[in-house]
Parts: sequence; structure tokens; C-alpha cells
Amino acid sequence: MKTVTKTALANLKLNRGRNLISGFAILLTTLLIFFTITIGMAAGSVELAAVNVYYPTYHAMFRGVTEENVQRLESQNEIETMGLREDFAYGVDDDADIGFYAMDEEGIRLSKIELEEGHFPREGKEIALSRGLLAEYGLEAGIGDQVTLPFQLVEDGGLGWQQEDTFRITGFLETDTDPENKAYGVICSLDYMRASVPAEDRAYRVLLRPKDTQEKGDGIETVDALEEKACEMGEDFGVDRDNVVVNTTYLLANYTDPGLYTGIGAIILVVVAAGALCIYSIYYVSMVPKIQEYGRLRAMGATRRQVRQVVFREGLAVAFAALPAGLLLGSILARPVLLTIYKMADNVETAYTEPGMHQLCVELLEKGQVPILRWWIYLLTILAVLATVWLSLVKPMRLAARVSPVEAMRYQGGSSRKKDRRGYESLNISRLTRTNLGRNKRRTVLTVLTLGSIGILFMAVATVLSCASPKEIARQEFEGDYQIYVDSWEGDKMNPDRAWASIMQDNPLSSAFIEEVRSVPGVEGVKVRSWLQGSLSDLDPERQITTANLEGYEDSYKEVILSGITEGTADWDELKKGEKIIMNQRLQHWFPDLTAGSQVKLLLETEQGPVERTFEIAAVGAYPSGICGGNFLLPAESLARFTSANLSQTLVITVDKEQKEEAFQALDAMAQISPYLATDTYDTHLQTWESGMGIIALLGYAFLIVLGAIGIMNLVNTMINSIYTRKKELGMMQAIGLSERQLLGMMQMEGLFYTAGTLAVALGIGSLAGYGVFRYMKAENIMNVTSYHYPALPAVLLALVVALTQVLLTCAVSRSFRKMSLIDRIRYSE
Repeated sequence: MKTVTKTALANLKLNRGRNLISGFAILLTTLLIFFTITIGMAAGSVELAAVNVYYPTYHAMFRGVTEENVQRLESQNEIETMGLREDFAYGVDDDADIGFYAMDEEGIRLSKIELEEGHFPREGKEIALSRGLLAEYGLEAGIGDQVTLPFQLVEDGGLGWQQEDTFRITGFLETDTDPENKAYGVICSLDYMRASVPAEDRAYRVLLRPKDTQEKGDGIETVDALEEKACEMGEDFGVDRDNVVVNTTYLLANYTDPGLYTGIGAIILVVVAAGALCIYSIYYVSMVPKIQEYGRLRAMGATRRQVRQVVFREGLAVAFAALPAGLLLGSILARPVLLTIYKMADNVETAYTEPGMHQLCVELLEKGQVPILRWWIYLLTILAVLATVWLSLVKPMRLAARVSPVEAMRYQGGSSRKKDRRGYESLNISRLTRTNLGRNKRRTVLTVLTLGSIGILFMAVATVLSCASPKEIARQEFEGDYQIYVDSWEGDKMNPDRAWASIMQDNPLSSAFIEEVRSVPGVEGVKVRSWLQGSLSDLDPERQITTANLEGYEDSYKEVILSGITEGTADWDELKKGEKIIMNQRLQHWFPDLTAGSQVKLLLETEQGPVERTFEIAAVGAYPSGICGGNFLLPAESLARFTSANLSQTLVITVDKEQKEEAFQALDAMAQISPYLATDTYDTHLQTWESGMGIIALLGYAFLIVLGAIGIMNLVNTMINSIYTRKKELGMMQAIGLSERQLLGMMQMEGLFYTAGTLAVALGIGSLAGYGVFRYMKAENIMNVTSYHYPALPAVLLALVVALTQVLLTCAVSRSFRKMSLIDRIRYSE
């Protein structure tokens, strides 16, 4: 075996050019795999650290728990720990929201409430509050001082008469109150709350963490499983699903979605496949001139296994040299790259992050408080790269070992079967080029397919980015330039006034308010969308699947609504009669039997109570989320027949571009007159999507550039071997009249073939693959993609890069070749 190893090391030195190329390809493969695992896992680690530092650590909260059930929960062996909180009163102030909370020690710990000074209340009339609240009331006090605060006790879901009491301050809370949306909390002792609120009126909020949330087997391993477990536990203690609140931010950071591992694994498989194909191609192309050398080894007595070991150990030596370099480079760049990603994502808010989460992550990364390099990542990367190298060497090892010594000595890279040789009466550089390319069709096809496969990935990614235009996506989810809407929500016993059935009886979007909006300088148009809550009284009466809300539209929406119909037909004037209705296509996902012509029974929530109505589904339509937020559509005139209340829910406002800033300021001021109104702008959605797509584009193209560099290494190796293994042949042709210009032309034609073949595969198959990805995204409503846009600019750039790379490579190889004298070329390999 020492002889085998020495032979492999000798070949390592002899084949320096090929091994440098394959080593660089292995280095890039290592870098991609290392980055994929590190960035994917580190992102979760950083968010976990941010959540654990700043956010509550309870898993679920039960609202409205009675005193009796609290005592039963305390003896529940499925709960690891639990804390109590009772929101028993609200402070009296016209300019701020002030809550009075009674909490036990564990509730305070799970809520992550910190003190700036002092200690938490323990008994009687002790309180902890923020200095900002004292300033709000115009009071000055310190630890141990007494203050008198006004408040209203919560009684039967509402608020009682105003009263006041004198409390002793035991601590000041660490708070960061928004000056525009003032919200303060007063922490009281459980003793004071129990003395103020009768036992039968207490409705605790129980903060808890179930047991075995990270164990295997019967333990809870995902966020969805934990939520389901919490809902099941809540039902046992009289808590319905609406009153089970899961701490989503904390859980998503601590319990990684299995989809993340699937995504990381898929990317690694792509890298391994592409890397193995490229490295295999490098070794295969280089194997052709080495077959005779391996034939000599076989003739000298080497077994097939020993020949395979020579090839394998040479490749393994290259891998062992390139792996540390790739790991070192990845280790150096990992933190700066992750930091750059989070800085770019600072303005992006998703369903998985709270506002400001990215900034917290940036702070933790800059301070180096989160470890992102772990030993198992290095081990996994090494195993993946070694597997890639092994896969790439399997076929070259077999090729070197299976040819007999006699055949190996005569091997020229083609088939070993005898064929009739076809010649030409006259030669030119075109025929010479075709002869060389056809001499080893497998090598030629392999090089084209290797480069083309990377081009296919490039075109697929480019198509996604082209179709996912931030402007189009933002326009799909937002209509107009500015919106003022009623900010309502359901099922909040502590804020029953926020229910839509309550708000619509005294709707702030009155006719006078709407006219005032229309009179704002710069406002070009105002459209009103109406809303009515409903449920499917037969199919889903408890709303466990979805709601059946109705959205009403003015006549100005007629063309948009009717043009979105995908099934059935509808007449706008007939819809105004209130007997027929249009259904949003997305409802068919849950109820596929509902089609055009079906009868559907809805329970509508009016100011006079629930009203049941039966409608005929005239048509089914597909609409952007920015146009339709409900599951059923009909004219506003028809919707108004079901109730006398004001159903106006959203004002869609378009403004003059030159007066946009002034108009927005005036509209903001108008919306602030009511706490039930909120605003949104198209620019906000556009900025979010631009930032998000910028990150995706950066990561996607960076990934493909590195992958492309691996492919270019294959092309470099192919061109070098194509020229240098034919030095003697080309030297003899030059001796009988082949000029340097003709030689360069032949090289350029070979390069042109590889360029044309690569682009044919990349642009042809890649365009079809990209269109297929678009169709899938549109069908699954991913990223609001609706329109296909061919990535013309990326396609042109791809063609230019491939062509330029080929030209530069041809010039470099030919220049190096011309440095050798004609005699040396003829004597090559003797």
C-alpha cells in the first residue's frame, strides 16, 4: 500500500494543473455547504438569543380562567411551570392606556418583566410602575413614597365606576414607551386584587410551559404540536380555543420548523450534486491522457483495486488540501455575511418576527454574543464534501481500472470498439474542430451539460426574481396609495368595543368624515369598501375552519369584480338585489363542493343580533388580497340592506404624486381623531418587499455565482486538456502548414461550441424550468406572483458572461501554448 500511496502522491505533483482546478472546485463546494448550514442554523440561533433576552418565555396563555380552575391547573402534572396574571382594572387617562395587573412571582418571571430599581410588590397596596406613568399624571415620587391613582375595575366584561386608591411604590419598571402610543402598566400584589375583586368575578390569565417540550417520542417537538396540546389542555379546564394564546415569537425561535431543515437539506443536495458533477467532469476529462499511464501500471502487475486506489487517494489528497481552506474562509466570512443579511432585513417585517427583531439580532451579532460556529457544522460539512468527492471519483476510478493493459496503451478517449474511420479529401479548421469534439463525445456532452445545469438553476432563480416584482407584489396586496381603515378584532373580552358589530353602530368612517377626506388637498379619489361579519351556519358554525365575511363594493369596482370571475357568470344589477353572491375562489380550498349555482347559508352579525340568510353563489372569482379580504363579494348597495348600521370599513385613497407628502400628513392627522382608525400606505408595502426581495436576490445570485465558478473550473480543465493533450498532434499539423492564426481560430471554434451548447441548455431548458416554477408559485399563491416576466436582462448577462469567459479562457490557453516552440510540441509525450 505504500507504493500505491507514493504513486498517488507522485501523480498529485505531476498533475498540478488539474489538481489546482479540482481543488478550487472543492474549496467552493466546501464554502457553499458550510455557508448553507451555518447561515441557516445561525439565523435561528440569533433570533433565539434575541427572543430569550427580550421576550416573555411562557409557551401559552389561558385567558378567562376561574379561581377554581387555577387551583386545578396548579396540580396538573403535564405543566412544567405556570404563573398568574389578572388584568383587573384600567387607569383613567384620556391620553394613555394604563393597565392594572396583579401577578405572582412566576408570572413576572415568565413575562420577562424587569425592574429598573426596587422590588416587585409582595402584599397589600404595594405597586411597581414606570417613571413615565408618574410623569403622565404629573407626579413626582420615589421608592417607598405613596401615590394616589384613579382606575376602573373590570366588571362583567366592562368597566365599573371610577375610583381611586393610595399605593406605596416598591419598584420602577424598565420600560420603553412609544411617545405616540402611550401604554403603561401598574404591577399590583395578588392580595390587593383579591381584596378588590370577588372570587366569582376573577378571570385569570395563566402563563404556562408544558412538560417535555423538547424531548423525543411523546414530547412536543414543533410549534403546531405545542399549540394543539395547549388547546387540548385548555378544553379540560373550561378554556375555549379563542382564549388560548400561544407565544408565537418565542416558540418559532425556540422550536425550529422542520421545514427549515428540509430547505437546508435540499440546498445541500443541490450543491453536492452540482459539485460532484463538476468535479467528476474535471477528473473524467483529465483521465483520458492518463489511461495509458494506468495501463502501464496494470502491465507492471498492479491490480484493478490498486489502480482505483491510486485515483482515489490522489483525489482524496486534493480534498484534504482544499477542505481546510474552504472551512477557514467560511469561518472568517460567516459572521460578517450574517450581519449584512440582518442589516438589509432591518425594515422587513414578516409573520415570524416582531417589529425591531432584526435590529436586536444585529446588536447581538455586533457584540459577538451569539455563537454561530459549531463543531458539528464542521463535521457535517467535511462529511458532505468527502461524499461529493467520492461520488465524483467513482466513475474515473472504474474507467482507470476496467481497461486491459493492451487497450489502455492504445486508449485515445473514445470507444474501444472498432469503427470505420471517415476522412476528408480536404481539411479546414472547421472540420478539424468537429473531429476533435467528436473524438470523445462523452467528454464534450458532459462539459456542456455541467455548465448548462448551472445555467438552468440560474434561469430558474432569475425567473422567480423577475416574476416576484416588489411593485407588482405590493400592488397585489394593497390598493391605492393610502388607506384609512377600521382597526377591529374579535373575541377580546377585555376590549369588547373592538368587535366589528360594536364599532359599526358608531362607525368613525361616517359620511362627513369621508367627505372631509375627499376635500384634502392632493387627494384625487376615495373609494369605500364595506364589511359585514358572517359564518357558514351549516358548514362551519363555530368558525373552526374559516369565516364567511362579506365585503361590499361601490359601482366603481364593477369591472374589477366581474373580470375576476373564473367560474359561472354574474350580473352587477342582479347582484344588487341581494339574492345572489360571488364567492372568493380561496374558499374552495376548504369547501370544494361550493361552486357556481350552489346554495350557501350564512349567519350574519348585525347590530340587532345574528341574522340567517341563504344566497345562491352566482359565480366564483379569483382576486388579489389587496382587493378582496372577505370570502364573499357583492355590491355595497346590496350589503346595506342587511343592516341599518354603517358598514364602511376601508377608505382606498389615491393622491397626486406631487402633493403626496402633504396629503399623507393631513390624512394621518385625520385618522388620529379616533382610536378605532388605523392607516397604511402602498409605500410601506413596497419598501418591505423591496428589502425582502433584495435579500433573496443577493443570496440567490451569490449562491449561483459560486456554483458557476465551480462549473467554470470544469470548462478551464476541459480547454486545457483539449489543447495540451494534443500538443504533438497540433505541432505536427503546424509543421505541415497550420498557421498560428488557424490554430487560434480552431481553439476559438471549440470554445464557441461549448458556449453555444451551454447557452442552448441554460436558456432553453432553463427558461422552461423557470416558467414551470412560475406556474407553481401562481397556483399556490406564493409571494402574490400573478404575472410571468421573462428574465431578459439576466439571460443577456448570462450569455455575455459565458461568452466573455470563453474568449478570455481561449486567449489565455492559446497564449500559453504558443510560448512552447514547435519542436517541443512535436516531441511532447515522448
